[in-house]
Amino acid sequence: MRASLLVLSLLLTGCELVDQRTVARWFGSPRQAPSEADLAGATLPERPLVTIRFDTPDIDYRPVLAEAAQAALARKQDAVFDVVTPVPSAQPAAAQDAFVRRGTADARAVADALATEGVPPGQIRLGLRGDPGSPAREVRVYVR
Repeated sequence: MRASLLVLSLLLTGCELVDQRTVARWFGSPRQAPSEADLAGATLPERPLVTIRFDTPDIDYRPVLAEAAQAALARKQDAVFDVVTPVPSAQPAAAQDAFVRRGTADARAVADALATEGVPPGQIRLGLRGDPGSPAREVRVYVR
C-alpha cells in the first residue's frame, strides 16, 4: 500500500490542480472584461491554419483539424499551435465577457483535439485576440 502511494505521489509530482483560480490565471477572470493588453496576442501569421466556426451545431471539425495538424508537424516537428478566440473589442464589457466564456470553452475543446492528434501540450497555446468587428463564434488555429 505504501509503495503504491509513493508511486502515485511521484507520478503526480509537478501536476497542478485545475480549479477556478487556475482558469482565471490562464485566461483572466471571467467576471472582468478583458483589457486591450489581454486581447492583444503575440504576433501571429497573417492567415490561420484552420478556422473552426461554432455557429453550426454538432460540427465535426476533428478530421480537418487532424489532417492540418499532422501536415504541419510533418513540415516542422516543433511547430507551435496558437489556438485563438477572437473577441469583439468594440462591444460592451458584457458582450466581451460572453465571448470570452464561450470562446474559452471552444478553444479548450480544439486544444484537446490537437492533443488527441499527438501535438505535445507544450506546443499548444490558448489565447484571446481583439477583433474590432463582430467576429463569428469561431476559433482560429495558427501554426508557427
